Amino acid sequence: MAKRKQYEVLVILTNNEALIWKEARGIAPDSAADKLDDAMLEWQSELTKTLKIWIDKGLAMTTGELILARANLGAVVESWLKFFYCVYYDDYCKNPITNNKGKMIEPEKASFNDLKDFSCGKLWDDKNSPEYVWVDSVQYKRNAIYSFRYRDIGTTLEFLDDINHLYNFVDNVLPHFPHLEDCIEVYQAGYVMNPYFD
Repeated sequence: MAKRKQYEVLVILTNNEALIWKEARGIAPDSAADKLDDAMLEWQSELTKTLKIWIDKGLAMTTGELILARANLGAVVESWLKFFYCVYYDDYCKNPITNNKGKMIEPEKASFNDLKDFSCGKLWDDKNSPEYVWVDSVQYKRNAIYSFRYRDIGTTLEFLDDINHLYNFVDNVLPHFPHLEDCIEVYQAGYVMNPYFD
């Protein structure tokens, strides 16, 4: 699939999942529906759409723009991880991320680092998995926005490659989601029935 088409499909898939899961009450467990009622899934869609700013700038991005682009990409990846554990909230509660006192950390309040490590054995095998290595790199480069010291954020070309890898990341996460489409009688406005051939 061409890179531009991959990005367009990514935007549609993200928007579709946000629309479906915002309407999951009565289909998904109440605990997951409660979490997703409060989740700003529309912001996840908007952050994904915003990636187009950096794609359009391409190799002409300034360092400041690249830092913002890295923050944008990191926010999208982190949001997908939080989304995943909110969908599977009942399972998450059985073996959650905990603080140093052993108290459960709600998935939407978990740090990017904790979510990344917690996903070993769930979304990827272990810390040597290519998916883990990629997410770790995204997180590291995203954190440059918080730093007053040098941090390698990669090149603009590497960032654009990471946008392509984001499609693969989402394509790995989505098959883990329950297929709610089979339970929905009426789709919300904005839902695209076949994003791959729109």
